[in-house]
Amino acid sequence: MLRVGLTGGIACGKSEVLGRLSARGLATLDLDAVAHELMAPGGAAYEDVVAAFGRDILAPDATIDRTALGALVFADPAARSRLEAIVHPRVRAEEARRASALEADGREILVSDGAVLVEAGMHLRFDRLVVVHCPPRVQERRLMERDGISAAAARARIEAQMPIEEKRRFGHLEVDTSGSLEGTAQAAEVLAGVLLTEACGPRPRGRLAPQRALGALAHAGSTGPRGLDPRTLLEATQAAGGLEMPALARRLQPPGRGPWYRVARGGEAGPWPEALAAPLALWALTRGADEEWLAGAAHSLARLTHDDGESVAGAVLAGLVAHAVVNGGSLRSLDDRSGDRESRARRWGGARPAPRVRRALEAALAHPDDPEAAGVKAKASGAEPGFAAALVGAAQRGVPGEQDPALRALLDRSNE
Repeated sequence: MLRVGLTGGIACGKSEVLGRLSARGLATLDLDAVAHELMAPGGAAYEDVVAAFGRDILAPDATIDRTALGALVFADPAARSRLEAIVHPRVRAEEARRASALEADGREILVSDGAVLVEAGMHLRFDRLVVVHCPPRVQERRLMERDGISAAAARARIEAQMPIEEKRRFGHLEVDTSGSLEGTAQAAEVLAGVLLTEACGPRPRGRLAPQRALGALAHAGSTGPRGLDPRTLLEATQAAGGLEMPALARRLQPPGRGPWYRVARGGEAGPWPEALAAPLALWALTRGADEEWLAGAAHSLARLTHDDGESVAGAVLAGLVAHAVVNGGSLRSLDDRSGDRESRARRWGGARPAPRVRRALEAALAHPDDPEAAGVKAKASGAEPGFAAALVGAAQRGVPGEQDPALRALLDRSNE
């Protein structure tokens, strides 16, 4: 089943798009509605929310007053984080339960609508992310009309969220709702067609070969950007059951403070994000994820540590190259689709990939039978040595990782 996340800013028209997709026959789920159910009296999150925020948030009928709670969390990022820590894990569990039931029933697509999928770092649980957007001035006008609030209040709510232009960078697909309802309906119809084509048509997926995985990870090195090294990435991803960005931000050295997408430090040097390309490709292959998902995941992962477009684009290119080598077991065919990979990397990074990624690949091609030599050559050229060595290691047969029980156990857990 194709899992699709639908997100956007407040008053951007997500509900309208979701309704159009539902009318088209796609299975849909409103995660905000699920959260409200969980916070209703008797719901799984009700008691914990009341304990965290006090009985002043209750209406006379003992239900949680959403306006009172909203006033608290909109004004206080720490309060918002506390609420999310209580509610989001329960929403994820309920969503997974409903998704399993729909898949067992033969449904091919599930579109889950959630306002803060990116902010909560949950967007990589989906095969595709759709961002619904319109300009902030349109958001403000719609919010004033919808909720009967002042312009200042509307702006405060908009500014409390992730800027919509920034959120758009994380989407595989977009819907522009700045025009008329008829225009939105037409855009939603186009989106439905794209999703149905992807769900029903062939989506190239890879298969993880244990020998290649061992070879890649055994040579990927023990360093990574801000202390997030290859094995730590896999361990953290396994523990969370996926790429949960806030959890990864806490693994950084020093740990990230504030929203996960703002923890990168300007001017950060190496180790570079491509140091994590091999374990990311391994995770994608264990989960049957395709290259489009991998590109978005590499983009998000790079955003944890580096804020320049070249590094982000380079991380995407490195992830796509690692995916191809670990999946195919050969360095020889990489140039067959080099233009496509470069183009995809530029789309996600908004810039040309950092030249050091190409230099690392050249080092691997120069020493196709010697990971250590490839790493040395890459380092001498200013490229990431672990990335070059991992590419060669993935293409080898018989690797030192076979003699590393901890490494084999780590990969076995990834395949569970």
